[in-house]
Amino acid sequence: MRAISKEKCISDGKLGLQTLFSFVRENAEAMQAYEMEKNIFQLAQTIALSGMKYYFAEKGTGNIGPELKLENDIILKKENRLHGRDYFSIFGKLKVPRSCYRSEGNCGVMPLDGQADLPDRCYSYLLQEIMDYLSVRDSFDESKATLEKVLGLKVSSSRFEVVARDTSTSYDEFYEHKSPPFPKDEGEFQVLSFDGKGVPVIKRELAELKARMGKGEKRQKKKEALVGISYTVDKKDRSAEDVAKGLIYPDKTRNNHEQNKVKAKNIRRLASLERKKADVVDEIIRDAQARDPQYRRQWVVLLDGALHLWTLVEGHLKGIEHVGILDIIHVVEYLWLAGNALHGNNETKKTNQWVYKHLLAILEGRVGRVIGGLKQIIAKRRLNKSQLQSIKDVIRYFKNHRPWMKYDEYLKAGYPIGTGVVESSCGHTVKKRMEGSGRRWSIEGAESTLLLRSVYTSGDWDIYWEAHMQRERTLLNQRMFGAIGYPDDYDTDRDDLYLDRLTGT
Repeated sequence: MRAISKEKCISDGKLGLQTLFSFVRENAEAMQAYEMEKNIFQLAQTIALSGMKYYFAEKGTGNIGPELKLENDIILKKENRLHGRDYFSIFGKLKVPRSCYRSEGNCGVMPLDGQADLPDRCYSYLLQEIMDYLSVRDSFDESKATLEKVLGLKVSSSRFEVVARDTSTSYDEFYEHKSPPFPKDEGEFQVLSFDGKGVPVIKRELAELKARMGKGEKRQKKKEALVGISYTVDKKDRSAEDVAKGLIYPDKTRNNHEQNKVKAKNIRRLASLERKKADVVDEIIRDAQARDPQYRRQWVVLLDGALHLWTLVEGHLKGIEHVGILDIIHVVEYLWLAGNALHGNNETKKTNQWVYKHLLAILEGRVGRVIGGLKQIIAKRRLNKSQLQSIKDVIRYFKNHRPWMKYDEYLKAGYPIGTGVVESSCGHTVKKRMEGSGRRWSIEGAESTLLLRSVYTSGDWDIYWEAHMQRERTLLNQRMFGAIGYPDDYDTDRDDLYLDRLTGT
């Protein structure tokens, strides 16, 4: 292979520019703006590709002399021939010639890879980032179609998934070293919240999970991902009556105003299918500790009714002062269950009044009275089997969660009492991307996408990608100067062969 000619790059670029303006001149009268813009963009890509070729011509082949001495005192000799590799940029594909240093029994080292910061894969870092950005928002097939439509580049959908898996490997290291938000940008309360969301998984992997099915249970099609969030929020003053009216007799104007008035700050999200739930909890706690190392804020834990989550989270927060709060929406749902059982689904006005009255009592700190009142209903009223079961379910739920239902204290302190932030995170981070017609995930593929979705929905995308590229540079240098290099039969025309062999994939 020959070195890239600077003169030819310049000549091709000038020719491309002349072609562009000639095309515009010849077609300006006949073409509408849309068609002209489309053609100019395609011609501009050709010119830009010449610019990338010129860059590599200026960069050289990585020739650093007749030999290369490694740290382990191994001497590598420069080969006479140049080794090419494909470089797939956002402007198209080109071949990059590189000098190779090799000794008997050792793989070749290409210094240009480090000098030009070339990625392992043939796709440029910019193209990889665009591929990732598309695939965290849409399916891999949709991302493929978008890339082809916008940039005219054809990349198989399977490559999108492979690149996403590569990028997600920087997740742990990034958040381990990420600086916390500035204290002045934080709220008064440090909030932690967790919830589960199912992800559709391919049948083979579900079978490997050995999910047990009881009599009458449907075959499971999903595996639960745990979503954890850490954020801060300012104090919010409202009365029990305000909350009850807003939930039972909502006024859209008032609710929208209230929603805009108080906002969660600096939300850190983590959704994981593969990690242990305990590990997700620990990571979210570590994020909170990094933001409030002296525990100067009041810590608030907001959860729904899942008792196993309460046990898990409370266990991991031993020694850390915090307030546990049951999501008020779940309380309302159980009150509706009782109200509908007693008054019927059709008696909207009476049911609303009943639910409002009992919700107000709970918000005012009279949970015991509500439970006692429900017990009296069982004792004094003639209930059918369905009604009786519904009332018993509500009583049991309130009794089990009573330690986290001190809403009079929570409202007085101005704490948040709803899990809307984590529930919206479940929808935004998990459901929006992971669910859809016919979508089934491998555990590994789902995990990498969930991690990148977590980065994206946490607002860390740009700084994450900078950190990922830096990490890749470090790994590349380690491989190069560790004399791993490239095998004798490396052929860059075969996409990603080197990396596949290096990693054993």
